[in-house]
Amino acid sequence: MSAGLKACGALLALFSAIIFMWMVTPTEQTLAAVFPNVIIMSGFGSEQIDPISFDNNSLPELPAAQASRFNGIYQFDPMFYHKSLDRFIPWESRDKTHIFSCTLFCGPMNTSAKEVKLALVHTSPGEKRNLWYLLEFADEDANSPIVIARTKFRKEATYRVPWMTVTPGGEIKPRDLLDVHLITGWDAFRFDTPLKWGCTVAFVALIALLCHSRKDKDDDPFRAGPSGPRTLPVFEWARFKFQVLHLLQHVTDPA
Repeated sequence: MSAGLKACGALLALFSAIIFMWMVTPTEQTLAAVFPNVIIMSGFGSEQIDPISFDNNSLPELPAAQASRFNGIYQFDPMFYHKSLDRFIPWESRDKTHIFSCTLFCGPMNTSAKEVKLALVHTSPGEKRNLWYLLEFADEDANSPIVIARTKFRKEATYRVPWMTVTPGGEIKPRDLLDVHLITGWDAFRFDTPLKWGCTVAFVALIALLCHSRKDKDDDPFRAGPSGPRTLPVFEWARFKFQVLHLLQHVTDPA
């Protein structure tokens, strides 16, 4: 392998390691942390969405193509603020809230306003009542924050939860969003599919093969080093000469 390919491989491995650490870092410096630094939203775009305002007023429906804008990468934002956030989550409940701002490959449905923010919000309105919201915040908008979708309630805080549409109430029932789900770097350590097991076994086998190949090259006494042919230690070289002389003696004198 050329030096250029080795350098490219090393840079790629370093870049991948940095991205992976950025994704899997927990939001809190404690073993009890329940969310990583980065969450990936996926699945919007397969069906229309019916958003509502923060005070449960119906808003125009979003076609599936426009709803696909919500898919992307969201990063934990402990300093998140918007003046309309207090309409939906009171200030005294902010300590029970985790907010992830839209960071890459995602965007709000309102593209004309000057200051628009899209965020994943996890909150606990009561004991053993945890859920996520997908919210859009806009300045000078009486409907802000706009509620795009939410999850079902769960007893424990988790990102592995089914999503559903929101409704203004009454006889309108929410629909399950079966294709929508959250993905994190922590899922790489969750061996819950045959594909993950297969990739892990293949990776370990590849590392073992590379180590074994490297060891065989290091044990080769005649492999040239960077400064010329590799030399053997004195004891190993003496033993090698004795074996060669012994073999020559048998060849020249069979008796």
